[in-house]
Amino acid sequence: MVISELKQTCPRCQGRKFLAGIADMGITQINPGGTCPACKGRGFLLTQKGQDLLDLLRPFILELVEPSAGRPTKPAAPREGQSDVKRDPS
Repeated sequence: MVISELKQTCPRCQGRKFLAGIADMGITQINPGGTCPACKGRGFLLTQKGQDLLDLLRPFILELVEPSAGRPTKPAAPREGQSDVKRDPS
């Protein structure tokens, strides 16, 4: 598999990631953020194969970023000398 099977250059900005103006209904307007709205400033769009691969890997990526994502968390074990019973302060 080659990278060109997973992504293609954005046809709107030609991979420059930037558009100074946006044509809307025949009128060119200033693009305040400058980023291309089609590719969101990445310069490429995912092909169907690229989207399928991302969907497959997304749970694993989320687990790397946030280890507790997708798994129930275990309550922390009480430290030595501490009880897991909460006491009423009054």
